[in-house]
Amino acid sequence: MTDRARVHEVLSVPSRVAILDLLRDRSEPLDARELAAETGLHVTTVRFHLSALIEAGLVTERAERSGGRGRPRTVYSASWAAEPEHGPYQELAELLARHFADTPAQRARRAEQAGEEWARRRLNPSAAGDARSVVTAMFAEMGFDPEPTEDGHVLLHGCPFRASAREHPEVVCGAHRGLLRSALERLDPDGPELELHAFVRPDLCVVAPAEPGSSPWS
Repeated sequence: MTDRARVHEVLSVPSRVAILDLLRDRSEPLDARELAAETGLHVTTVRFHLSALIEAGLVTERAERSGGRGRPRTVYSASWAAEPEHGPYQELAELLARHFADTPAQRARRAEQAGEEWARRRLNPSAAGDARSVVTAMFAEMGFDPEPTEDGHVLLHGCPFRASAREHPEVVCGAHRGLLRSALERLDPDGPELELHAFVRPDLCVVAPAEPGSSPWS
């Protein structure tokens, strides 16, 4: 199994995504009992998910000595932190988005083209299987907390790019639309068309089947 396939498999489990998001949001590492208390999972289940996240390279562990007697405390950290709402990377993203093109419509078109290229680079040319499952794993890897539903939707909780997306949705959401479209075309060109609805709530985007006659990319 390739590293990318392993990451997709690991992040297809919502509980693991919740643990990873929690570690990304914290400036200090947490131990398994703290993670269990925060997520509501049993500590044994948390340790099982941590082992999978460590094997995929998404989480690191280390022994932390308290200075007293007894065994060192094992703590866990995400391999990379969540993007802060403000800071140098946020400023850079907003600057690039603002100068991506002259008008919002032009920026949206260019962003979708960039998203399509993103999918071509990231997806294995021979990738196959259930397109919705692959798309769910793809958004999980980007830092979303995706939740597939029985009616064919994918609820995207916790956008990791939300600060930039609120300021320049035509760029950030446009790139995600291009990514989704290109991925579906490669994975299942004859399958149902899906469209991305950005910020249906402040903390939620939705991938949903396209309505007949509609164009999700307009």
